[in-house]
Amino acid sequence: MIFIPKSIRSIFLSLDRMLNLIKKKLTGNDFLKSLAVLMTGTLVAQIIGYLLAPIITRLYTPAEMGEFGMFQRVTVLLATIATARYEYALPLPKKDKHAFILFRFALKITCITLLISLALGFVYGCLKKEGFDYFLLILFLLVTVFALVFFNLGTNWSIRKKYFQKISMAKMTQSITLNGLRVLFGLFQVGSIGLILAYGISFVSSALYFLKDFMFQNEVFQSKLVSLKTRIISREYKDFPAANLPLALSDYLRDVFVALILIEFFSESLFGAFDHSYRMLRIPVMLIGASLSHVFFSRISTYKTEGKLIFPLFRKVITTLSLLSIIPFVIIYFFGAPIFEFVFGNQWKFAGELSEIMAPWLMLNFIVSPLSTIPLVFGKQKSFLIIGVLASILQIIGFVLIPSIIGNIDENIVFMFHCVTWAQVFMALVTLCFLYSIVKRHDANIIKGNKL
Repeated sequence: MIFIPKSIRSIFLSLDRMLNLIKKKLTGNDFLKSLAVLMTGTLVAQIIGYLLAPIITRLYTPAEMGEFGMFQRVTVLLATIATARYEYALPLPKKDKHAFILFRFALKITCITLLISLALGFVYGCLKKEGFDYFLLILFLLVTVFALVFFNLGTNWSIRKKYFQKISMAKMTQSITLNGLRVLFGLFQVGSIGLILAYGISFVSSALYFLKDFMFQNEVFQSKLVSLKTRIISREYKDFPAANLPLALSDYLRDVFVALILIEFFSESLFGAFDHSYRMLRIPVMLIGASLSHVFFSRISTYKTEGKLIFPLFRKVITTLSLLSIIPFVIIYFFGAPIFEFVFGNQWKFAGELSEIMAPWLMLNFIVSPLSTIPLVFGKQKSFLIIGVLASILQIIGFVLIPSIIGNIDENIVFMFHCVTWAQVFMALVTLCFLYSIVKRHDANIIKGNKL
């Protein structure tokens, strides 16, 4: 018989009790259980990205990353326009049939949008006498947009149905395909085209997870009155295209403008460094924030319908995200440049310097981002739009006016990013106060109604 010291046994017993406690909490708490399922897939997906990032950044230059970053931003912009943001309305209707009508309606307007985009792209290419490569790129762009749209619609339908494991698997597939193909194409030195192909193929493969359920639901909910119901239901959720779409467009148009501004005023290499730094600092949002956002959206939609208090959950989310973010972002704030240089290679040192500057901005973005679904549930998109547009304007002004006035030498670039960062920190705090006011007003009305 092996002798185990009493102190060691007590440690094992303590760990066993702690694991049992965690298991009980997850089993008895639907919110934590749903979050754990989503987090599993997201965690695996992001770990793959983290592990392969040092290889990928050595296979591609900042300029090639910048070209891909531009393609990615245009793809997201078109996908946002294509659905008019109706995908975010899918969890809200009381009946599945009404939600699925919105699903199909979003796909129809996506097809119309892509056909118009295809025609405009081909006309532009003919007028500019572009080569065959341009037309292939346009076709691939639109295929990628459709795959991204279907992925987003399938994700929100799965949120409604609480198919969190399906979302988790789709995200893992997207990450494995994306990063695996990036490495493969990078080894063949095909440049930015390899990054673009990997991005498109990854969304096509992950969107397939939602195709079977869509086909099944399409058979179940067939109706002769679909066109009439579609008009009625789409008008019921008209705030999504009327208010949420402009908000999303302000964000994504800002991203495209920032890309064009940095490339025009500086270079593709600078934009590539900025884009890489921004995406690396956004990984915690994708790792934890996106999963939390899906579950939070589902939960507060239910709470609002059932007349439950939301502020306790709101406070718990903010507290948890603040505790999770403070250590990694403080480390990046002080040691971003040497970390980026060591992990990604010498050519990414400047991206690390930008990460040091942007750390406060992206830390607050990490905290606020999962809570941004609150205006969707409470019909406050128009007010939220004003805040979002103001934040976008401040960012664009910072990137345009500062180099125009004081020049674009290296010292001024650093000053420009400092100004943009602290302007965005201020707007994130304004956003947080706005979301707090919505939640407190809802809870106050619930408490008042209970007293009556």
